[in-house]
Amino acid sequence: MKLFGTDGVRAVFGDYPMDVETIKKIGFSISQVLCQKVQNIYIGHDGRESFKSIYENLIQGILYNSKYNINFLGLIPTPAIPYILSTRKMNDSIGIQITASHNPYTDNGIKIFNSDGYKISSDDEKLIEKTVSSTDIFQNIVTCNYSIDSASTEIYLDYLSEKVDGNIDSSKTINIAIDCSNGSISNVFSNLNIKSNLSFQIFNNCPDGRNINYNCGAVYPETLSEYIINNNSKYKEHAAEWIDFGIAFDGDGDRSILVSNSGRIIDGDEILYILSKDYHVNNKVVVGTVMTNYGIRTALNNLGYSFIETDVGDRYVLEQVIENNAIIGAESSGHVVHNDITNIAIGDAATTLIKIAHLIQKTNLSIDEIYPRSIKVPSSLINIPVSDKDTWIENNQNIINKIKEILNGNGRILSRASGTQQLIRILIEHESKDVLNEAEKLIMDKLYL
Repeated sequence: MKLFGTDGVRAVFGDYPMDVETIKKIGFSISQVLCQKVQNIYIGHDGRESFKSIYENLIQGILYNSKYNINFLGLIPTPAIPYILSTRKMNDSIGIQITASHNPYTDNGIKIFNSDGYKISSDDEKLIEKTVSSTDIFQNIVTCNYSIDSASTEIYLDYLSEKVDGNIDSSKTINIAIDCSNGSISNVFSNLNIKSNLSFQIFNNCPDGRNINYNCGAVYPETLSEYIINNNSKYKEHAAEWIDFGIAFDGDGDRSILVSNSGRIIDGDEILYILSKDYHVNNKVVVGTVMTNYGIRTALNNLGYSFIETDVGDRYVLEQVIENNAIIGAESSGHVVHNDITNIAIGDAATTLIKIAHLIQKTNLSIDEIYPRSIKVPSSLINIPVSDKDTWIENNQNIINKIKEILNGNGRILSRASGTQQLIRILIEHESKDVLNEAEKLIMDKLYL
């Protein structure tokens, strides 16, 4: 039975494959498939209440008939793990993050990284699935260690501090509002050791196991938008209190949504455009996904960029960034892969914050001045709960073709199965809001929901 979706293993905790017995089997399978030369395993989490049970049962499987050094990283952003692995430059290590990213606290999951800091290959995923299916249940034999490997966590904090000071000088204070989504990035910005004039207003940084992504963070950027609007209205005449921009992280800190000084919400597509517009590179290639907005694609082409399209999933964006030596790649959801700031191409939302702050300081312009209006064409994303994703798409192809006729070449429709949930996602885009509404109504009226 399939374990892996587009971004690791993920499910409601207690349901397959995130039930206790399967988690043990996953741990054992990781040791059998990935750990022939491994001595160190680095494990972090994003703060959900179920992490402890997952960690303990994962360890039971990993250490069954094997001995490894388990380096517990505690609450830490997912991007920190590949950075730690790539910085240590040891072929004897792998990393695991216990997270369900932007999902509610009731869900949890597992992301696995190889010694180079990249997510394991689809071939390795298949081998793990095969091993899980042939593994029997076994008894607990190990006592877990919860002492945090602070030497490793400091590697990531030092890296971010260095990049902040290397990209932001002390000429102007930049005030940034940060919504941590009560997740894995909650302790990061308060622990940076920086000399630059960055001022952080940090909130939703108190994870209690159940409040991750709850009405906050990248899933609900409206929370941050309202905060900035209220703050900047209150302190119109007080520059020291004015917020220059805000950034809302998701639960595991690998994606973010930008909010301008006026409260405008700016997604991953638009971040891709804003940063690409500022780059001056010979290899004018950027990477997006099938979900990247039609208007953004057109604007990037007008800037002279070749646009490489991938499937949804930051691993696919990352693969194409590396393969094409692209300067940047992004997903609409806020995953942004930067290929010019460290020794590893990485999707790190904290790096996006640094890039935006650098751009504001360099241009001496606000986000609203840099990007005064959205260039996205009108769009609608419809999520349809289904029991069988493949059958649904096959049975409803006629209505999809009918909508293509309505759009008449000035937009597009995309239907795809979610890689992490039992949903069909239908994206419709068109230059005309009226045509978009017509197509959307046709779906709602005709499709079997």
